[in-house]
Amino acid sequence: MIEAEVKAHVRDPEYVLQELEKCGTGLAEVYEDTYYDAADGSLSRDDRELRVRTVHGPESTRSLLTYKGARVDDVSGSKPEHETVVEDPEAVHALLRGLGYVQSIAFTKRCRNYRFDAAGRKMLATLVRVPELDGTFLELETMVLEESELPAALDDVRGVLRELGIEDKDLTNELYTDAVAAKR
Repeated sequence: MIEAEVKAHVRDPEYVLQELEKCGTGLAEVYEDTYYDAADGSLSRDDRELRVRTVHGPESTRSLLTYKGARVDDVSGSKPEHETVVEDPEAVHALLRGLGYVQSIAFTKRCRNYRFDAAGRKMLATLVRVPELDGTFLELETMVLEESELPAALDDVRGVLRELGIEDKDLTNELYTDAVAAKR
């Protein structure tokens, strides 16, 4: 699967929040993200990601192990993504360390997620605040099976972003990991 995702800086978070609420009820969640790399830094050098995420929601907590391959679209930063639920995140952290991976960075994201259909696709819009970074971000994504489907999916995502008041000048492909590391 390829995550066709576009991220943007949000200039008017209240407006975007109101527009997203028209799409459905948002779910407030806190993500605790821990990224791992090979000891030689080869994952990040090759634009790949390995992450353990624990999501704290209003009624439950769940954890995920995610691997993202190198970008297949430089403008958006879209990547192939493989993700699975994990029962015991502490065991996964220990397993990764035991395999020689090292923690490269960890941080928290405060998110409000909206799932809805648009342009004939399942969309996930996430309003994001990272306490260490200035501003609010919006991630909008849909999943595709093949790289050949990516351009049309990204066009649909950008169309929804425009409907939400996001302009092309607001788009960014900077990774949170890079932005948080630069702040630290």
